[in-house]
Amino acid sequence: MIARLAAAAGRVVSTDLLIDDLWAGQPPPKALAGLQVHVSNLRRVLEPARAPRTPATVIVSAPPGYALRLPPESVDAWHFERLVVEGLHASDPPTRIALLSRALDLWAGVPYHESVDADWARIESERLAELHSTALETRAHAYLDDGKPALVVDELGRHATRNPGREHGVRLLALALYRTGRQADSLETLRRTRAYLADELGVDPSAELQGLERDILRQEPSLTMAPATPADRAFATPEIRWDEAPLTGRGDELDALRLAARQAAQEGLHVVWIGGDAGEGKSTLAQAFADEAAGSGWQVAWGRCPEVDGAPPGWPWLAVLRQFGDDEDAGTPFEAGRRTEARLIAAGARTLIVLDDVHRADEPTLQVLRHLAATARKSTSVLLCTFRPSEATADLRATWAATAGIPGSRLMLRGLGREGAAAIARQSGVSDVDDALLTDLIDRTGGNPLFIREYSRLIASEGSGAIRTTVPDGVRDVLGRRISRLPEKTVVELRRAAVLGREADLAVLAAIGQTDDDALLDSLEPALLTGIIVEPTPDRVRFSHDLVRETLYDSVPRMRRRRMHASALAALATHSPADSAALAHHAFESATPGTAADALRYVRAGAHDAEAQSSYREALALWKSAESLCEMATDPDPGELVEILIPRVGVQARTGDVIGARETYRRAIGLAQQRADPDALLRALVSWHAPVVWTIRVEPDADAFVLDAIDAAAGRPDLTGADRARLLSARVFELEGVDDEQSLAAALDARRVARESGDNRALMRALNAFGYIAFGPDLADERIANAEELRAAARAEGDEGFLSVAYFQRFLAATAETDLERAYENAELATRHAAGHQLTQMLGVVAVFEAMVELMAGRLESAEQRFTAVSTAMHEQGVASAQWIATIGRLGVGVVRGDLSALAGELGAIESMRPHAIRFPLILALLDGGEVSAATDLWASSTPYPRDYYWLGMTTFRARVAARLGDVEVARRVYEELLPFAGRIAGLDSGSLYAGPVDAALADVAELLGDVDAATRWRAAASDLVTLVSERLRERGPTASR
Repeated sequence: MIARLAAAAGRVVSTDLLIDDLWAGQPPPKALAGLQVHVSNLRRVLEPARAPRTPATVIVSAPPGYALRLPPESVDAWHFERLVVEGLHASDPPTRIALLSRALDLWAGVPYHESVDADWARIESERLAELHSTALETRAHAYLDDGKPALVVDELGRHATRNPGREHGVRLLALALYRTGRQADSLETLRRTRAYLADELGVDPSAELQGLERDILRQEPSLTMAPATPADRAFATPEIRWDEAPLTGRGDELDALRLAARQAAQEGLHVVWIGGDAGEGKSTLAQAFADEAAGSGWQVAWGRCPEVDGAPPGWPWLAVLRQFGDDEDAGTPFEAGRRTEARLIAAGARTLIVLDDVHRADEPTLQVLRHLAATARKSTSVLLCTFRPSEATADLRATWAATAGIPGSRLMLRGLGREGAAAIARQSGVSDVDDALLTDLIDRTGGNPLFIREYSRLIASEGSGAIRTTVPDGVRDVLGRRISRLPEKTVVELRRAAVLGREADLAVLAAIGQTDDDALLDSLEPALLTGIIVEPTPDRVRFSHDLVRETLYDSVPRMRRRRMHASALAALATHSPADSAALAHHAFESATPGTAADALRYVRAGAHDAEAQSSYREALALWKSAESLCEMATDPDPGELVEILIPRVGVQARTGDVIGARETYRRAIGLAQQRADPDALLRALVSWHAPVVWTIRVEPDADAFVLDAIDAAAGRPDLTGADRARLLSARVFELEGVDDEQSLAAALDARRVARESGDNRALMRALNAFGYIAFGPDLADERIANAEELRAAARAEGDEGFLSVAYFQRFLAATAETDLERAYENAELATRHAAGHQLTQMLGVVAVFEAMVELMAGRLESAEQRFTAVSTAMHEQGVASAQWIATIGRLGVGVVRGDLSALAGELGAIESMRPHAIRFPLILALLDGGEVSAATDLWASSTPYPRDYYWLGMTTFRARVAARLGDVEVARRVYEELLPFAGRIAGLDSGSLYAGPVDAALADVAELLGDVDAATRWRAAASDLVTLVSERLRERGPTASR
């Protein structure tokens, strides 16, 4: 065993090759286990003082096998080779002689003579023998250079006799004999060599030997001079190195990452996205770049997004901080983000942060990423994120859109070509990679590096037929067959580790299996050697790929899996009692009807912690799990379900599932009423704590069931000010768009009571509700002050969601005043502080606004394309009003062109579904199309538009209809209503609708009323406004598409 590892000169020898070599191709059934026993025994002999759970330093484990790690002078063969190489490159004869003499003194006969019958030993022995001959001849040459031919005769006489075919040695001996006055012996030496070559090989001596023979016969004076060293005798220094599998086939991608680093150094932060399917080598490429960057002086940190449930929110950023040496508890992901930001912008710091598998990232992780991308723009930093395109979430796509303006690049990894595939196959132990095998390998794997490596390891173990007999399910079957070759105790521990996730703490793993450290390490050793797992730190193991973990996890029967989760729960409760996410995950997975009630407390705690960390999707998943446990329990508590539904409402709303949240909201209210529990009913009624940007009602009419419950609860004499303010805020959102007067009164009361209560969270809800009502025309003067108060309260509470709403309110206030620069600024801030579904909403708001900007700039085709693109994206996200966005865009284009006739059909379809919602533009479209009778009929039954965020735009359309149809009474009334808004672009205050200048509608009405001078003035003002806005926007240029 020692000899076999020594023959590899420090390089890793795979377990398959070791087994094959040590048992001469006929291994016993449990060969791998036997190999492990040999290694363990040798380690105890070689390192008797090594402490438990510390890695071995002599016979080390390194995938896919073992390596001997010793200084070169500790192994004679290595020391001999090192001295020979140094001697070959020595610049002067005395030094060359000294080094080569030291090397030759180490020679003690045939190397590895005990195993020389084995191929591996014979090959290495022959190589060392060749090196020995080279050393003898090179020292002889140095003796001649140093004027000592007699020493050459003594040394090379025996050597030339044993090796008559080594012409260089013969030449040196013949020359030494000539210089010692033995001319006849010199010629006899050359004659014997000529005869040997002719008889044994049928060739003549080399030109060099023939020339020497002629020179001796002529007694050329040059023979007494030192012979020149032939140029072709130079040797490259072999390096004894500890091999790792190199990055293969990704040279272009690595160059692109190097370019990103140079750009970051010159221009500031650079974000790189590396996409590829499972096994394409994303993490391997990132690791190669990270190693290179670390070697160049960059500080490097990794954050891996967990593959399974049970990790704390924002986990990758907490890991990044620890790698930066910051072990202090960050508390929240956002605090971790702030500390990371400080490191990025530190003077002179060059930083690479790798976020691996961001398709699995939770909301806090992505929010911190967006925050850093926005705030650390001037730092010399690279944020490198890997992802699987097929698993990209809506949150990740929203993050791409939010960071579209940040300098960056995207690399998409594809399958390797033949050269790269062949290289990986050879690295994995396939010695003979012919064209046919390579073609099969690429066809089978699609060039996927992981799949190529796994198939190649199987081929190395079972032969080339393995690739053709493997079933089409592919790599999972390959992994399963590799795993089946491991000792049974190793597979048992791997399955336990798979239950814990991609990475496992050894102490927890030992506790689950109730085993000691040494036994656990012995069991895991074969998996480490075969590359199934790796050791990121001395106390943890990680599966080399999540496909490995999934294969092992799926191989465990469900009943046994449940018990293993129960063991994991018990172990974690002792070792990591604060890890609520992991405890909740294992509690749910291990639950039975008899244990469901106990599991529920872990799941509820995990849900509360996830919500506190703003990880709303994880919190929602846990609340759903809690409901399942409630239903599963043998003896359920009737009051438990309402206590699960109440906190679920808010997190469900924050994920964007408004319809689902509304259903949960009504269920919670109904259950609380059934139980006649007034306190639970109050908490249910105010449970919608998510920031509100769009309506939260599913139907356009008021929900009498909810509204009656709110009004009844408001009559309680024992209400606190904060609870009363929350109830009033809830009432606002039940009445908005249905009863303007009552919703405004509730909003004013909610804000007043919340201020008096001193409760910041109640105040945030009230300011959100008031700001929502203030989107209409009646409270425009209070918009900015309300938004500023909301911003202050949100900052005090650390609530990014309400902070985003504050900037959104400022955005709408700016658009109402046609202050487009301020609108852009606040829209970007609203986006920066949003997360999850709210981010998607805000990106939609910004995208619609940018489409309107294109419209006002006169780029009509671009505007229409953008409205359509936004509508498509919103439809894919499940937004109910998505189809209207494209219609609103085409409506704006029609307004600019002065003809809405083409929209009559789709506006009519909306009218049939939502009467009065878009009636006034529809009447104009009918009039533009010559359908006067239909337009008149609709006008006869029309009513004023509700005073909400679309009021100004729709009232402007109403004024134009009144002018077109000659309705003087309505025209006079609308004229007075619009006068305070002169000089504005109607609809812009909604952030999505373009209805043209208010002044143009005033001109139409003035003309109807016979005031020609006023009509002329209004028309000129409208034209000037359109021209001014258009010129400003054209100077700015087109906005980047999101």
